[in-house]
Amino acid sequence: MPLLETSTRRCVSVVVLLVVALGACSSPPVQPASEPARIFDVHAGRFIDEAALVTDLARTRYRLLGEIHDNPLHHTIRARLLREIAGRALHPAVVMEQFDLDHDMALRAAQNAGDNVEQVANAGELDRKGWQWPLHEPIVAAALALHLPLRAGNLSRTVLSGDLDAGQREHPRMETRLRAARWTDAQAGELRADIVESHCSMLPDAIVPRLVLGQRMRDAAMAQALVDDATADGAVLIAGNGHVRDDLGVPVYLHAPGFAGAHARSISVGFIEVNADDERDAEFPRRVIAVHPGFDVVFLTPAIARPDPCEAFRRRPKG
Repeated sequence: MPLLETSTRRCVSVVVLLVVALGACSSPPVQPASEPARIFDVHAGRFIDEAALVTDLARTRYRLLGEIHDNPLHHTIRARLLREIAGRALHPAVVMEQFDLDHDMALRAAQNAGDNVEQVANAGELDRKGWQWPLHEPIVAAALALHLPLRAGNLSRTVLSGDLDAGQREHPRMETRLRAARWTDAQAGELRADIVESHCSMLPDAIVPRLVLGQRMRDAAMAQALVDDATADGAVLIAGNGHVRDDLGVPVYLHAPGFAGAHARSISVGFIEVNADDERDAEFPRRVIAVHPGFDVVFLTPAIARPDPCEAFRRRPKG
């Protein structure tokens, strides 16, 4: 099998608009992985242990922890990282892509009332089917048990499925951060290609610019939420790998010139699936980084068995 087959990248940064419109990337439960994970520090060019990663996360204001949404191990590991960060006497906010900003006040109220995990998920109107709940339950449970503020970070489906210009006006701080970020034609082309690939190269051409803008709006909104919700100990973002990439995702807007967060340190951790054969490749893990750019650290986990995510696209009627 080729190194990091591209099917493992699909559905990582799916725009909510397309999920609403086409019902993309819905799949049955996957086979959980049981093999150990490995952590590679991209800048140092070496493997590190989890204690070293936690030390780095602890001294960083904004920690962006990625995921492949349907991999249970990724959620279990990140819940453990939250516990280890809190074990350093830190109390960061936990901002989640899985909760929409429209329900943030209800999410806060449920936490203040001492509600349990299920009640908090209900209060935040979590899309249980879309996010395959209870996959993210370990993270929510850890945040509640540790008394870490759990906050919403995502734009709502209403915003993303409506007039995007009007949606920007509804979130003026997101809009100004979006416009202030450094964004080049090369980045635009890369994001466009990533979105097309993540939807199995079967998107109508006319919809792609809208999806690119929607993705950028979501990233800017999550960046603003990190800044708004950060405690004295900063914040943690729980989101898909595509959102935490520092070359295309949330960090682009988090560090927008002239805005709060511009000079604060952030770290992007990508959770990447690999197969046993991949690690025997002479170029491993350099090829992992080449295929999955934009991370400061890559957390390498075993690949899980899943159905072909593109099959749903192929089954759709044409026209």
